[in-house]
Amino acid sequence: MEPFKSILVDVDSAAPAHPALERAVPLARRCGARLTITDVLTVPPSARGYMPPDLEERMAGERRQQLDRIARSVRGVAATPKLLTGRPGTALIQEVLRGPHDLLVRSHARALTAAEPRPYGATDMELLRKCPCPVMLVRHGALEPAPRIVAAVDASVAHAAEHVLNVKIVDHALLIAELEGGALTLLQAWAPFGERTIRTHAGDDAFTAYVEEARRRGAADLARLAREFGDRLAGVQTVLRRGQPGDVIPEFVVTHGIDLVVMGTVGRGGISGLLYGNTAERILRKLLCSVLAVKPDGFESPVRLDSP
Repeated sequence: MEPFKSILVDVDSAAPAHPALERAVPLARRCGARLTITDVLTVPPSARGYMPPDLEERMAGERRQQLDRIARSVRGVAATPKLLTGRPGTALIQEVLRGPHDLLVRSHARALTAAEPRPYGATDMELLRKCPCPVMLVRHGALEPAPRIVAAVDASVAHAAEHVLNVKIVDHALLIAELEGGALTLLQAWAPFGERTIRTHAGDDAFTAYVEEARRRGAADLARLAREFGDRLAGVQTVLRRGQPGDVIPEFVVTHGIDLVVMGTVGRGGISGLLYGNTAERILRKLLCSVLAVKPDGFESPVRLDSP
């Protein structure tokens, strides 16, 4: 796939550290992409009646100065500061549409003083559901020299559009692994359909054969997906794990020290993909690593440039 050309980085301009920017700058440098560094100023309507007439503009001016300083600190990449206003999720998606930008990078755990990793918040979930370009949510902490990356796929899909999404997941994972010098694993969860029900109505031998057949199908489907990439997957490990994605992916992340999970998300109707609706959100809330979420081809955001 083509390298990224325009990366939008959402930062908290008042924070002492900017993990999203720290990850985005090397990516942009290696891609030759331009950066837009942004922060979103949100003033609740309920507060406006109590604010002096010029206070909001003074607040905006301070944020712009902070963004200017951050942009000037970037080396080796063209970086433009841009202050946005409004609801964070909507404002960021509208900026993606205006750009257009082909990657949004954000640090979701914006409070550095938190005692433990915080789950993804409402803005993160809105971006994962509605942002038309890939969204990278960055955890705090220094990036390893050779980060471990997982492409979470479901090769056992029935529809062509779902297969295309799997290919897109792997393409993005390969690109990030190449840009960051990372080690990539293709991970698929599998579970026999109706396992508990069939177990209670089948003999031991029949049930064992049923489970083994489900495993073989999953392995064959994953191997078939991998073969489509030929030599591009040389040295890439493929892993088939029994269980539901909501259990398998977070457990694999913890036990293998994964830095980044690349997955597909679908925010509304169309295709099911690997991660859809509540399933996707349950997995995301369990993950202790960074995430790169990609949408299927043809995805249209419900957010418009004239959205409030």
